[in-house]
Amino acid sequence: MAPDTTTTQVAHDTASATHLLGAELIRIAKLFAAVRHTAPSPYPGVDYTHFPVLGNLADEPKRVSDLALCVHSDVSTVSRQITHLVSRGIVSKSPDPHDGRVALLSLTDEGRAAFGQIVRTRGEWLTKVLAGWEPDEIARFVADLSRFADALDASRRPTDEADPSG
Repeated sequence: MAPDTTTTQVAHDTASATHLLGAELIRIAKLFAAVRHTAPSPYPGVDYTHFPVLGNLADEPKRVSDLALCVHSDVSTVSRQITHLVSRGIVSKSPDPHDGRVALLSLTDEGRAAFGQIVRTRGEWLTKVLAGWEPDEIARFVADLSRFADALDASRRPTDEADPSG
């Protein structure tokens, strides 16, 4: 039986594509690092490491442990960020009504203003970066990027979860 050249070609193309993707992801990561270190903060006392925290608290109040899961970080790192943001009046802590031993974190009015400014600044920057793109190209890129992020997130989960059927 003759080898299936279609499958071989697809595998070769996939290998080449994933090689190029890996190189581009490294390039993007380095470019993001360079941009972060040269860009001014869009709000006093807030830096780029705080953006995911603020974005998650904009949705609803959260416990620090839940927030750490949302931002893919450890509790101690998020706790240090929260201490800083509380000292700046951007985040507030209140007792959790279901468990008084735990605090709920939420944005203050100033925190909402900071988050709004961050979103506007990011939008202006992305508008400049994507100046030569058509709206359908941006929509396709967002859809593909979201799909990639979902696949990346799924790859982090354990693959040997117990079978619930026993």
